[in-house]
Amino acid sequence: MSLLFASTLAWSYPLGTVLEIAAEEQMDGVEIWAEHVWRFNETPAEIHQKLEQLDLTATLHAASWDLNLCALNEGIRRQSIQEVKNSIDLAEQLGADNVTFHPGRLSLPGIAYSLHEDLLALSLEAITDYALERDIVVSLEIMEEKPKEFVTEAHLMNRIIEGFPPYLQTTFDVAHVPIHLDSREVFEEMNQVGKIHISDATKQTLHLPLGEGTIGKDTLTYFLQNKYVPVVLEGLDRSKDLIWLRKNLQYIRENIPFFQRRTKIEHLSYE
Repeated sequence: MSLLFASTLAWSYPLGTVLEIAAEEQMDGVEIWAEHVWRFNETPAEIHQKLEQLDLTATLHAASWDLNLCALNEGIRRQSIQEVKNSIDLAEQLGADNVTFHPGRLSLPGIAYSLHEDLLALSLEAITDYALERDIVVSLEIMEEKPKEFVTEAHLMNRIIEGFPPYLQTTFDVAHVPIHLDSREVFEEMNQVGKIHISDATKQTLHLPLGEGTIGKDTLTYFLQNKYVPVVLEGLDRSKDLIWLRKNLQYIRENIPFFQRRTKIEHLSYE
């Protein structure tokens, strides 16, 4: 099993420090968010060197804020494709072997899904061709049910990725599955899953620390013990106290036998 955490769980710290935290906590690596790299002044070369020094794995979450690969506005759609391509370039510079990106959403409610699927297919073709040239695997993330999101079900995701090369995988997000459904069953329905994002959730709030939502211990444990694809702890914590990361690690150490190691996070100095 490969267990990583999203760099956004330490959003207030530069990535050099985030990687030190990951190594100290005996994690396998970090899923670096592109926006996190651009937030601080560290260069991709510096981050890559740090990853090698600490013997950590890196995956990348592509730029996603303000983007829409399905936008009816052609200019917005083209720029969204370019931002994902920029993220693929960043992954190559970092030595990250997998890039998760979002599928886009409806521009207007009530417009046929088929039009947006067609636009998404064109975007995916451009992105996967670009990734293939650089030997980077890209992974389309299944989204949560909310207004304008439409790639929210396994059968639709399977249809969208069908016919694309093996360089296009899917990212399964446990918290994006509606609470009334069994996440394990939805997971088994999805094809080409290359990565799992995990966090807790309630009906009202997504991406909570593990154990603070209503997903349930059996389900969380099922995904945390997956041996076949990387598992990434997710969340956004803007504090310097790393409260959410602490809570996630404590939950894992209490519930996952192979990860019952001493918490070291309080011994680090970040300032």
